[in-house]
Amino acid sequence: MSESNKRNFIVHGSILAIAGILVRIIGMLYRIPVVNIIGSEGNGIYGAAFNIYNIMLVLSSYGLPMAVSKLVSARFTKKRYKSAAKVLRCSLMVAVCTGGIAALLVFFGASFIENVIYGGGLPGLAVPLRILAPTIFLVAILGVIRGFFQGQSTMIPTAVSQILEQIVNAIVSIAAGYGMMKHLLHYLMWLHMERQEVRLVLRWEHLRLFYSWDFCMRYIHRHLTD
Repeated sequence: MSESNKRNFIVHGSILAIAGILVRIIGMLYRIPVVNIIGSEGNGIYGAAFNIYNIMLVLSSYGLPMAVSKLVSARFTKKRYKSAAKVLRCSLMVAVCTGGIAALLVFFGASFIENVIYGGGLPGLAVPLRILAPTIFLVAILGVIRGFFQGQSTMIPTAVSQILEQIVNAIVSIAAGYGMMKHLLHYLMWLHMERQEVRLVLRWEHLRLFYSWDFCMRYIHRHLTD
């Protein structure tokens, strides 16, 4: 390996290392407000959704960036630039198909996952799943583009994309956490209203059996309309 190649390898490796450190720092910082917003129960729901997201991400695009990088690198070494562009186009088509199918499955199957797979034990699970679903499609495409630039021995686009991904991830996670808790609050309010209605009906039937109409109306006005 020549001196210039060694220097180039060290520079690009350092760029990736710095980007990795920044990504870790952003990840630690945004987790604090997310946990404060969603609480322990919300964190459990988010964790379950994120596990499903990771599985679909692996199934849709695992190994694709590395394969693109190797194929493009081999063609750039032989100066077959048109062939490298063809690899990029074909890889993008594969990413669109696999990432799109995975995203659609998660988005439209969110209710099925919540109610059937988890048996309704995690109310509101469908909300973070639907929010995370489009990112499966985007990550698959970004992975191909990242592999294309890595095949040209330039890591700057990869480092920049990693940092931007984490920033977007932080913004979406905080917004999604707020939206998820708002949805759960409405769900709990609905449950409370349902229980109140059942209690009202039961009390009404009890009163109607033993007391007169006027007495029942006065009782309801006094005790149940506060």
